[in-house]
Amino acid sequence: MGNNEFLQQPVKSIGFQMYDVTLNLHCDNSGLVDYLESLMPGLSKPAFASPDLVVNARWTDEPHERGVSMFPDSKHLNGIGKRMQMAKDELVWFDTHRDKDMQLRFRREDGKIIFDVAYCFQPSQKKLAKYPDFKHKKYFDLARYLVFFPIAWHLERTRGWALIHASAVAENDRAVMIAGPGGAGKTTTCVALIVRTNMKLLTENLLFCDGERIFPVIEPLRLTDDSLALLGDNLHGLETIKMPNGLRTKTMYWSPEGQSLSAATPAILFIPQFSQRGFVKPIAPEIAGELLHAMNRLTLELNDYYWYTAGLDMLWPAPGNAQKQLEVLQKLVANTPCYSLGIDKTAGVTPVVNQILYYMDSPTTVLEVKQ
Repeated sequence: MGNNEFLQQPVKSIGFQMYDVTLNLHCDNSGLVDYLESLMPGLSKPAFASPDLVVNARWTDEPHERGVSMFPDSKHLNGIGKRMQMAKDELVWFDTHRDKDMQLRFRREDGKIIFDVAYCFQPSQKKLAKYPDFKHKKYFDLARYLVFFPIAWHLERTRGWALIHASAVAENDRAVMIAGPGGAGKTTTCVALIVRTNMKLLTENLLFCDGERIFPVIEPLRLTDDSLALLGDNLHGLETIKMPNGLRTKTMYWSPEGQSLSAATPAILFIPQFSQRGFVKPIAPEIAGELLHAMNRLTLELNDYYWYTAGLDMLWPAPGNAQKQLEVLQKLVANTPCYSLGIDKTAGVTPVVNQILYYMDSPTTVLEVKQ
């Protein structure tokens, strides 16, 4: 099921599974499939007999006229604005916001939800000069649309989970969350914690939350040269990933203990910022919730996810879903002590780790909201 005339031959199929949600990917670029299998070794499986979700991916090097649908088997669709065509149980999205070389189609077939992705690889000389390994950069970017976004949307709709841009480490079942926009020091701080303590990495960049528990998203660690300089030589066994990734300013690593999908209870949440002096200041729950929501919107990966799911919401709106997502954040911060964490980069990572451990070991009630 799911292989249609817009795919080229031969087609390679693989399965992915996350939190019991199963997805089959059918793709006419075997190199892309092999890359995704290496990028997500703990999630990739043989193709499932009856998956929850089906994704078809077409990769072409042939020039394509932008603004024209790449799905020849779509019929009887009405225009929705400049970029969409829609009918009952089918939506085609061409000229997408962030990548004009990618087109998306969402549809339902025999009770299954099908996600079609068409990508035309025609990089400019400017892109090739900036990213010498640009093909693998696109492989890395497409992993979101081929695997992660469909599963995340399914978890959002069926379980009420929300995505949060945060890193997390755990001591047994107690998790330290560090949330913030890109470049705020989340990953560096988490690596410093696992080097210093017996904590294990839960997640490097994104996590799911139901308001009471957090659920990791398995992905490689990505560290900049600045982060590596702050951490020094002791990387606690981090293993460099020896595969092309197309990332220009970061190096990818595997966590030494590996990562699992085990849930944890958030014990404390820090929102970092760089400052001339280190500090820790409590944040009232209603402010912390607004900050988390703002930082999610500022994060390009989650911003991409929001517009991606907006297309799905146009096709299959679910009453109350948007409100439920905000309620998850509000519930999380209402039950978790939240702090602003000032990081003085000139002082290194040790003072930051000391502050986190002190506040984690000093039970603190959540601030009461004063009316």
